[in-house]
Amino acid sequence: MRKCLIILFLVALGLFLVLWIKGNDMREIQTEIEIATSPEAVWDVVTDIDKWSEWSPIINQSSGSASLGSELTITMIGKGESNGPNYSPVVTVFEKPTLFRWRGKMISEFMFTNDKVFELVKTEIGTRVIHKELFKGVLVPLFWGKLNESVPSMLDSMNAALKEKLESGAE
Repeated sequence: MRKCLIILFLVALGLFLVLWIKGNDMREIQTEIEIATSPEAVWDVVTDIDKWSEWSPIINQSSGSASLGSELTITMIGKGESNGPNYSPVVTVFEKPTLFRWRGKMISEFMFTNDKVFELVKTEIGTRVIHKELFKGVLVPLFWGKLNESVPSMLDSMNAALKEKLESGAE
């Protein structure tokens, strides 16, 4: 019996080490969209967190001040009309009007972190919005298949809504 417990412990330890090693690799999902307006105009909408729920199809509620070190409150859309997951990310980069980034964590940064990044690049016709989500932590390898399947379409829908808002003049 003792030998079985030792073997089970070693197997569990081995699995944990594999998850820890694989979880330390930052994984990235990136989408892009071109918007026919200035980076400053895009910046104003992207950093107005309190109004995200008015235009984003994936945000049910949002609040907070977009400033370095501030904590935001984000509630995703759930099934039907209900609330989905909520989290309180902290703004980690705020470089007006080109780079806005925040980090959310589940349990602890060791377990799961999710960074949202908006990079705004001036182009000939307006602004290229590079919209990324970065994932790191022990739980990421377990959820990566689902994240890689669902997150790109969520980012694309948010990008399209941002483009519609800015290009339609409905600010």
